[in-house]
Amino acid sequence: NNVTVNWRECNPEELLGILLKNDFTVESIRTAMGDCFPGTSPLLGAEAAAVDYQALARLRIHQPDTNREARRMPTDALQLFVLDDFMTAAECDEVIDISAKNLRSSTVTTGDRDQGYRTSSTCDLALLRDPFVKHIDRKISRALGIRLPYSEGIQAQRYEVGQEFKAHTDFFAPGTTEYANFASKGGNRTWTFMVFLNNVEQGGGTRFFAINTVLMPCKGTAVVWNNLHPDGTPNAQTVHAGLPVEKGHKII
Repeated sequence: NNVTVNWRECNPEELLGILLKNDFTVESIRTAMGDCFPGTSPLLGAEAAAVDYQALARLRIHQPDTNREARRMPTDALQLFVLDDFMTAAECDEVIDISAKNLRSSTVTTGDRDQGYRTSSTCDLALLRDPFVKHIDRKISRALGIRLPYSEGIQAQRYEVGQEFKAHTDFFAPGTTEYANFASKGGNRTWTFMVFLNNVEQGGGTRFFAINTVLMPCKGTAVVWNNLHPDGTPNAQTVHAGLPVEKGHKII
């Protein structure tokens, strides 16, 4: 059903509070209310009020080191790009060497997953304060066109034979404990930037279910996607999985 609302006949602060309690995103409310949006309301919080999801959806993903444009996958279901040769072989090998010494068991943000849901190992690269890791972080930031302070700490993941990350999303669903813990102040996750650091002998692809596509590991290639719609609402069609490695190992 289509509903027409005269925003000027409502109390903007009261309306904002109602919409926020019902899990509407700040950006969707801003778009709907137009110049009636109370942008300085204390209900928003400084960080959430500043998120411009429309601008984040208009990023020009490109490869700054070679001036080669990223390839956008032919789908309207989500913004999904592939950047060939984003990292050099030497850069990949260096990150692999750094991460090998600092691996731990991977975790998920909810406690209700079965033990086989995510079975890789993780290295918290950002916590190492390694100059080379900072170089890679800056390279990712330039490619996306998003300043480093807006980035989560980067990680490396290692998958042995049989290990996987089953179907999941990278955003946090509004109204959940996850969202309250990780996104209520700074906003939801936007872009994911994943780089394959090695070639895998068999298996280990990343599957996007909505478009029935599997992207196979290729050393140095980056896969980049927006987890949200342009209005900031989660895009359920970004559900993806790290398929089990069948032979060799995978590092991203």
